[in-house]
Amino acid sequence: MKAIVFDFDGVIFDSEPVHFQAFLMVSKGIGFEFDYEKYLQEFIGFDDRDAFRVMLDMVGFEGTKRDRIVELCQQKQDAFEALVNAGAARPIDGVVELITQIKQAGIPFAVASGATRMDIDLMLGSIGLADQFDIIVTADDVAASKPHPETYTKAVDLLAQKYEELDLKPEDCVAIEDTTAGIKSARAAGLQVLAITTSNPAEVLHEAHRVIEQFDGVSPEKLNDWFID
Repeated sequence: MKAIVFDFDGVIFDSEPVHFQAFLMVSKGIGFEFDYEKYLQEFIGFDDRDAFRVMLDMVGFEGTKRDRIVELCQQKQDAFEALVNAGAARPIDGVVELITQIKQAGIPFAVASGATRMDIDLMLGSIGLADQFDIIVTADDVAASKPHPETYTKAVDLLAQKYEELDLKPEDCVAIEDTTAGIKSARAAGLQVLAITTSNPAEVLHEAHRVIEQFDGVSPEKLNDWFID
């Protein structure tokens, strides 16, 4: 294991319920309402663009979809920011300690997320970690969201460029994920995958190489033991 690539929502921050609330606040305006279970089943892992694209299809929207999606994404961004500023999103238990240990061990690490850069900076800034990650790849940086592999492929490519001496390849990296879309994305990009059951039960995450329930007790040494070649 030469590098670690974190998903963000549901892995670093317990923010999926906050994204759901922000989506719901906006989607009501287009006549689309759903509960958290439906969000977990059908929308988690999508970036905002793809989520609203699906919603517009479901309500039979007939206007200029691209422009409407831009408007909806901005409304959702505003709603999400207000919720975060009100204290609605907190870090996943144990993740800050794990990130600190990884950094102290000198292991390169990155974020590969379907969230926007603004969302990520907002939440990382709230706990003083805004400048701790070597590489952050967001929905703003890719054309296709998870489960497409582009997000993870780009994160590994950027890490490889920064750490040329490591001769970094996808199979040398461990992705940490909480959704099936994320697992598919990471595996398609060639990474090994550790899944955590923050958003889905273990049986849903069976395509990961290993599944854990919490970060407590997880360390760089243990990750290396789990994923050693």
